[in-house]
Amino acid sequence: MPSIRPTKPGDTKPLISKPLSAFTRLAPKVSLYTPAQSSTKINSSHHPTTILLCSWMNAAPKHIDYYCRTYMSLYPSARIILVTMNTKEFLFHSEARRRADVKEAVDAILATDSATERLFVHAFSNGGTKRMYAVAGAYQALTGQALPAKAFLLDSAPGIPQFRRDMHALAVPVVKWPLYLWLPYMAVSLAIVSVVFVTVNWLPEFVWRDLVWSPTYGTNDPTFVPLDCARGYIYSREDLAMDWKDIEKHAAVAEKKGYTVVKKLVQGAEHVQLFKGTDGETGYWNFVERVWGAGIAR
Repeated sequence: MPSIRPTKPGDTKPLISKPLSAFTRLAPKVSLYTPAQSSTKINSSHHPTTILLCSWMNAAPKHIDYYCRTYMSLYPSARIILVTMNTKEFLFHSEARRRADVKEAVDAILATDSATERLFVHAFSNGGTKRMYAVAGAYQALTGQALPAKAFLLDSAPGIPQFRRDMHALAVPVVKWPLYLWLPYMAVSLAIVSVVFVTVNWLPEFVWRDLVWSPTYGTNDPTFVPLDCARGYIYSREDLAMDWKDIEKHAAVAEKKGYTVVKKLVQGAEHVQLFKGTDGETGYWNFVERVWGAGIAR
């Protein structure tokens, strides 16, 4: 296998021919990276053994690849379980369906020795947070226990639906589309966001619980995420897709419930691009390591 580690965090020149080509597809929404045998020999007891990376909705492989390659550099002996999400799955699949979609991720977590497993979860935006909740729910249903994560980083998340922000989130992935494709896509997006807005604001909670509140509440529920799992939040006021005040409210609830919480408000960065803030990549990845450090310190 060719080298897949950048020379430094954020190196924009990929050392592999195709994004995510080092991963093995386990299921349509689940892929697994297993480090080379030589990398496992430099294992550190202070590093995660597995990283569960839950990407944002409609994330392009080339963008996910940046985070994966940097994790391979920071923690070369760690496996990476990647789970993805698209708009259809986010809006229209039931929670039972979403849990079934990530069964292979749970199997991969359970495939290691639980006595030595050190799991780090990194979830991006509401899409990644919802995927993480599905993994935790599937794990809990199968084992009767909370997902055994040491640390959980919420990146640009979580947030409650807001019309303007939701339209922005759906528009960003298609900003470079030709007009003849962009116009119908945005028309459909407008209809979907309008339905979500009416549903959340006017219909009973049981109708939209799976869409909004289940992942928001669930990620602060010890049934799914143990209290000894350290919690990190990294976010920005400049994020047009996510309201930073929603994120801080979620963090406050986590602290009240007994989770260890560390936060970083990034200046000058957009949604799921927080490594481009004023602190740069160094500041971003230092915070990632800080969150993991808080997890293994407990």
